[in-house]
Amino acid sequence: MYEKRTNQVMQKIIDNNLSSFYITNITNVRYLSGFTGSAGSMLITKEKAYFFTDGRYTEQVKSQVKNCKIYITGSSHLQEIYKQKLIAVDSSVGFESQHVTHFVHKNMCEKFPRVDWVGTENIVETIAAVKDSDEISYLKTAIEITDKVFDEILPLLEAGVTENKIAATMSYKFKEYGADGDSYDPIVASGWRSALPHATPTNKKIEKGDFVVMDFGALYNGYHADMTRTVVIGKATSEQSDIYNIVSESQIAGIKKAKAGTTGAEVDRACRSVIEKAGYGKYFTHSTGHGLGLEVHTMPRLSSANNEKLLENYVVTIEPGIYIPKLGGVRIEDDCLLTKESCIPLNKSTKNLLEL
Repeated sequence: MYEKRTNQVMQKIIDNNLSSFYITNITNVRYLSGFTGSAGSMLITKEKAYFFTDGRYTEQVKSQVKNCKIYITGSSHLQEIYKQKLIAVDSSVGFESQHVTHFVHKNMCEKFPRVDWVGTENIVETIAAVKDSDEISYLKTAIEITDKVFDEILPLLEAGVTENKIAATMSYKFKEYGADGDSYDPIVASGWRSALPHATPTNKKIEKGDFVVMDFGALYNGYHADMTRTVVIGKATSEQSDIYNIVSESQIAGIKKAKAGTTGAEVDRACRSVIEKAGYGKYFTHSTGHGLGLEVHTMPRLSSANNEKLLENYVVTIEPGIYIPKLGGVRIEDDCLLTKESCIPLNKSTKNLLEL
């Protein structure tokens, strides 16, 4: 698996007329090597992959990294590359421009003054966006755990309980059911706060009549689930029901539109047009979705700016929403597998309007 991935990078090196590629983003290092530690980098040439870390991970890399020549170093990784003469003078070496700071880039240029350092974007991310069968299995497990925790949260949602209590219970339940932990800090936002798309849970008590937006997911073997459900405490008003149904219709439209061969912009437009026609366009304030994998927000983007075609075995979120200040908000989000023919929602949790 990891050898196949590094071979794909080697082909990208050739396609981009590079001699080698220096990888410092730890998520990309994990994707290409299997290393789960917090300090590692890689240098990939047209023929070979090299891995660099420090003495804390001596035993760990022996069991995890099988597709690279390993260097354990007490100095900087760049210093080790220089020492081992792994980068030739006057060569062109790619680096991850969106992940390398000015300080690190300055060190690279000073250490290798006769190397042409070429900034690249999304070389590894483009490869990682297309999920293999193991990755899809990990994502499905993360999603199954998320669905299970949602079922157990529902009986706890009542007037008087705090947002923090619900969020803490989610986090506990994820680990209880075998997850690594939270995919990200859970969002639990009630009442007027549900109009804040990325609200942080507080000690605010949930009240009767509140919308409660819950955006949460389990992390399993490094892979992120990301689901949102919205409920009403007590009986929904006609306005709440209308808003919920519009968001539901919007999400259905996006799911129907999404498949390999369509663009992110087309999926976004399918969702957004439903909300705009209902008169709530200005209250849909974010893009429609994003890719999932070893990061919770990754390629591709389902937004008006993405005119690239989506590919088979992308796993993406579809999550339209309406957020009205002082009233509240609704978001419905599923994690979906794209095929040549369709978009398959992987979440099983109900999307009916629940009045609790």
